[in-house]
Amino acid sequence: MGFNNPEIPWHELERRLSGRPQAPWRQVAGDGGDSPAWSRKRSSYQPSDLGERAQPQVPYGELHAHSSFSFLDGASAPEELAEEAVRLGLESLTLTDHDGVYGVVRFAEAAQAYGLATGFGAELALDVELPKTKAERDVAARVGSPDPPGTHLLALARDPAGYARLSRVIGTAHLRGGAKGRPIYDGLDELADAADGHWLILTGCRKGAVRRALDRDGVDGARQALAGLVDRFGRDNVAVELTYELEPLADERYEVLAALAFELHLDVVATTGAHYHGPPRRALATALAAVRARTSLDEIDGWLPAWAGQHLRSGAEMAQRFARWPTAVPNAARLAKEIAFSLSLIAPDLPPFPCPDGHDEMSYLRELTYRGAAERFAGKPHEARAYEIIEHELQIIEELNFPGYFLVVWEIATFCRDSGILCQGRGSAANSAVCYALKITAVDAVFHDLMFERFLAPERGEPPDIDIDIESDRREEVIQHVYEMHGREHAAQVANVITYRPKSAVRDVAKALGYSVGQQDAWSKEIERGYYWSAETEADVAGVPPKVVELAEELQNAPRHLGIHSGGMVMCDRPVIEVCPVEWGRMPGRTVLQWDKDDCAEIGLVKFDLLGLGMLSAIQYCFELITEHHGVTYELATIPQEAPCVYDMLCAADSVGVFQVESRAQMATLPRLRPRNFYDLACEVALIRPGPIQGDSVHPYIRRRNGDEAITYLHPRLEKPLKRTLGIPLFQEQLMQIAVAVADFSPSEADQLRRAMGSKRSRDRIEAMRIRLYDGMAANGITGATADSIYEKIQAFAAFG
Repeated sequence: MGFNNPEIPWHELERRLSGRPQAPWRQVAGDGGDSPAWSRKRSSYQPSDLGERAQPQVPYGELHAHSSFSFLDGASAPEELAEEAVRLGLESLTLTDHDGVYGVVRFAEAAQAYGLATGFGAELALDVELPKTKAERDVAARVGSPDPPGTHLLALARDPAGYARLSRVIGTAHLRGGAKGRPIYDGLDELADAADGHWLILTGCRKGAVRRALDRDGVDGARQALAGLVDRFGRDNVAVELTYELEPLADERYEVLAALAFELHLDVVATTGAHYHGPPRRALATALAAVRARTSLDEIDGWLPAWAGQHLRSGAEMAQRFARWPTAVPNAARLAKEIAFSLSLIAPDLPPFPCPDGHDEMSYLRELTYRGAAERFAGKPHEARAYEIIEHELQIIEELNFPGYFLVVWEIATFCRDSGILCQGRGSAANSAVCYALKITAVDAVFHDLMFERFLAPERGEPPDIDIDIESDRREEVIQHVYEMHGREHAAQVANVITYRPKSAVRDVAKALGYSVGQQDAWSKEIERGYYWSAETEADVAGVPPKVVELAEELQNAPRHLGIHSGGMVMCDRPVIEVCPVEWGRMPGRTVLQWDKDDCAEIGLVKFDLLGLGMLSAIQYCFELITEHHGVTYELATIPQEAPCVYDMLCAADSVGVFQVESRAQMATLPRLRPRNFYDLACEVALIRPGPIQGDSVHPYIRRRNGDEAITYLHPRLEKPLKRTLGIPLFQEQLMQIAVAVADFSPSEADQLRRAMGSKRSRDRIEAMRIRLYDGMAANGITGATADSIYEKIQAFAAFG
């Protein structure tokens, strides 16, 4: 069950499932999904009370801000930047991380919660040579050097078209670079052609071309660099940036830049160039500079600015600082409004599937389904019902316009079969007769009476989720096939954002503060493994210095770098590179989006999970050996399921190395449950969880299975959905079937109930469904304690099922 179980004792769960009289209990909630209990799905952003907000005396919009997704060059999460902007009374905030849009989804989600206008851009590193050695790759990727190479260009998207062009340019540069984290841009001419008037260009910080030319070649050099930007991008698309600084020469520099802007008839804008949201985060930002340079604060001190304060500021404070240039702040406010738009405008669809002549996607899916059904269901007792269910499912698929999704998965499964690669769909896809007919899954959903709405329901309006298990030894062939079929600009793997955990946070902070390698390791090893820790819980044990503890706590959960999701791939109707930049992963041949699975889901990108499973490789080797020595060919769907000798071995707990039933808990339970057919084995796998077994809690199902407890039902209407599991719900489908049986729910309503009961953030939905459930039960004469017990059983099972 994982390490974060709902707050309910196991004996209380057992009591509820057994149907014994009610005792004091408290509400619990699960996630309602197919994912393992220990998965770390990022929950939707929940706005918090920001306290007293500044009254916006001076209108202002920030056009230049870096988040922690600038990877070691920003010290605040995108959400923190949005919150601080709202607190300061800013009208708009534009996120401009380095060479990517890694954090824009989280940023947009938080900003939307507060009604903050959003802009999107990126700071592009130009004039960086293609790295040849590992050391060069590290420096080019902005680590291992106190001042990474490159001239910066700050490009802000004016509209969704500008965002798509910016995303494509960044992705193309990353692919051209050929190494993780190293984009190679082909000069300003390429960027100007890509922009085509859809970008606003700012002259940038000290590493911008104009500032660099001013420091190196004086006013004439800065004039030439600025004129070059105007010639390429157009006068209306270039603004001269005055970045908030307090160093002695700042005002003189501002005077020169403002004079050049006046000379070339350009706007002057004021920005903070923020790298963190507020003053309290400065210490961490400074430490991160040392981490990025792979050195200590003492050694990097000469490279750090002589002043502090790269954080967001209010319009009034900016107006005071730039009082000598009175148009700078109003121009920033005006331009920020002009370029603001919602990220939801870029949501894509699935790519069109290539169909034979005379077919559209739906007609082709229908033909493939009926062709497969003729093979899968021929001669079976439930053949007629199978065709009724298939037609019902196809109608829902057509209504939701998802035929392309099923065709994409069918093509992948077909490629696997044609290539001799063992694969199968898993999870709720097994509830679909269409998936079974298409040979995506190996479970006969009709025979097992599984509810399609558990998999796909019209009310959800979201794409289905079909995870495909592939034999691990050959999964890479399937991934590369998807790249080849759709192209690297249309298909990419989902990223996995690697974040700081307690051990890594302590190690990096201690290094930045100058502690020895041995001391870093000693402190990190004393900290318990986990996702979060604090000074109160760990400092005394670990003996970590207070400053290390303080900064490590701030650093926890900040992004460190991008990894590759275990198998998620996305495809869409337009080049995916125009929705989110693509870059190379460390693994050869893998290209990865800059967003993780939760960001992709939030924006509407459809993900296909191609997961490697070692047991499928073992099964494939067995199939090959059986064919070689006995001349018999098997598929997953045709494996004999009721061989008595197999169940004799299982009843004797002879299951070492047998997938799903090899754990100590399973081996302890097998002789008590004594499975004699495949369904018994499915129940065995479903009911065993580490918590109740290790806690000496005997599951009521086992007592009833062995005749130690009478099989009873709270109401006769529960007999049909619970008969096969002896009155004890074991599967999520049964939760839905109970609602259908006792309250006359439609299958779609039953799925809504399941999802509401499993959600931590839908109390209104839960209450609405509870009222609907009670009303439905009352209409069938189920009231009082019986109705309460049924609801309690459903609620308990939703949390743990």
